[in-house]
Amino acid sequence: MTEEHKDRIYQGVRRMVIWDEPRADVFYRLEVNGLDPEQAKQMYDKARAERIAIIRGGAGKQAILGFLLLAAGLGALLWLSIGPIFTRQSLALSAVAVVFGTWNFSKGLIYFLFAHTKKGSLADED
Repeated sequence: MTEEHKDRIYQGVRRMVIWDEPRADVFYRLEVNGLDPEQAKQMYDKARAERIAIIRGGAGKQAILGFLLLAAGLGALLWLSIGPIFTRQSLALSAVAVVFGTWNFSKGLIYFLFAHTKKGSLADED
């Protein structure tokens, strides 16, 4: 089997793993294409690791954005508490930044830590 043929098979397997098709279907495809069980497992593990890396990449960006928003909101609240300007609007805006920052940071952190348990196609991400 040539490297080009293996690469073509891997691209199909990668697509199936990213779409979260059942593991049995992926291994059946590999078996039909003539790969032995050890090669099939290595190819599946490589595609699975790539799927997890994609999920963690997006979750990491979300966690960083949430942390920055949280820090900005807390900084604004601190500045408002010691500064000369204190209005309800500025307090509300800072509180909203803290809430959304906390939400995004928490969600990103949870998705990052539990990327291996995510179900469904990555194409369906919002």
